[in-house]
Amino acid sequence: MKTAVAGMLLTALVLCVFPGVHDTEAEQITLVIMAPWAAEELEGFKPVMEEFEKRNPHIKLEYRSGKPEDTSTILANQFAVKKTPVDVVDTPWQWYIIEQAKKGHVMDLTDVIDPSDFLPGAIERVKFDDKIYAASSLGGVTTPEYRKSFFQKNNLTAPKDVKDWDEFIALLDKIKTIPGIKSPLGSGGGVGWPFTSIVENWIVAFGGTDMHKGLTNGTISWQSPEVKAVLRDKLLPLLQNDYFGEPDEFEAVLNAMWAGDHAIYIGDSTDSMSVSPAEDRGIFLLPGQEGVVFWHDYWFVPQYTKHPEEAKRLLSFLATEGQAIQIRSGGRVSTYAKVPASDYPAPEREVFQAIEGKTVLPDMDDTIGGKFQATIWDQLGLLWASPTEETLDAVLAELQRASEETLAKN
Repeated sequence: MKTAVAGMLLTALVLCVFPGVHDTEAEQITLVIMAPWAAEELEGFKPVMEEFEKRNPHIKLEYRSGKPEDTSTILANQFAVKKTPVDVVDTPWQWYIIEQAKKGHVMDLTDVIDPSDFLPGAIERVKFDDKIYAASSLGGVTTPEYRKSFFQKNNLTAPKDVKDWDEFIALLDKIKTIPGIKSPLGSGGGVGWPFTSIVENWIVAFGGTDMHKGLTNGTISWQSPEVKAVLRDKLLPLLQNDYFGEPDEFEAVLNAMWAGDHAIYIGDSTDSMSVSPAEDRGIFLLPGQEGVVFWHDYWFVPQYTKHPEEAKRLLSFLATEGQAIQIRSGGRVSTYAKVPASDYPAPEREVFQAIEGKTVLPDMDDTIGGKFQATIWDQLGLLWASPTEETLDAVLAELQRASEETLAKN
């Protein structure tokens, strides 16, 4: 009996002197991150996770890949029963975050996020009732792009040096004559959203930044004569005369452009992660284009995480120092204001030079979201299938209906 009592006293003494001995295992937790990255993009994110785990040895990170549309479906089912399979989520859909925040499914991060740490206006998009529900993450610039060596080899004027629309069309006509070319312009609309990259760039270039802003906030109708004129006069002729190729999944078209099947692709700054050498990739703006579409993601924490404090700590790191680490792999543009341009790889510095002085515009379908996003992804493909004015009228009518319905809910 005395031995047993002595043993108990010794155990109690050890726990008092070394309080961590008993609960080391209990302190180990796992946080699950869900984001849309795979392949090269995921490789660029792994150093961020490794650095966080190094600084927080009691926290292990698990990564799950999920596209925004898949993530929203998964979370909807779990949120309905007040559960979550993940602790920190990345999505480009700010409208979705606010929608879920209004339902009580997203954690208030007002005490975690300082809006001044990010690009102007970034955090305003994820505020509701003066509360912050997400932190700004990395993004990219949507622009036309090309392979520099292709134009050099074929003695073509580089697209960035084209001065006006007539010169641009003349360049496309020359490209058509090159053996092996399937079409001057690649169409990455096989899954819907790359069509919006094309249309948004055309609207900004030929309708202006105010037209893009008006369509985004609903003050300009898709059926207005001005909007129709942009697409009828500048886009339909290219579709009708085979300047654009057959739509395919965006990575397939990017690879086809790199292989010389197409000369130009309306892509994204993130594409530099998928081509080699990345320095051979050039970007340009359409003649007269005074604005650029800049999209970016957001991090948020589901209300039902079992580790709220640790999840907030992780989110804060991902949105700030994590961005500074992640941009080193290329392709992405940081919204964390404390990342200097000198920290970026050369291809991204070239992007900054091309867009210097231009008006920065939000991604339209990501901003409006909801039914409008699904509708524009679906409807624009009809123009490629049947590029007539009648089709255009029908598409614009559908876009206007979807825009009104979605913005009314927002």
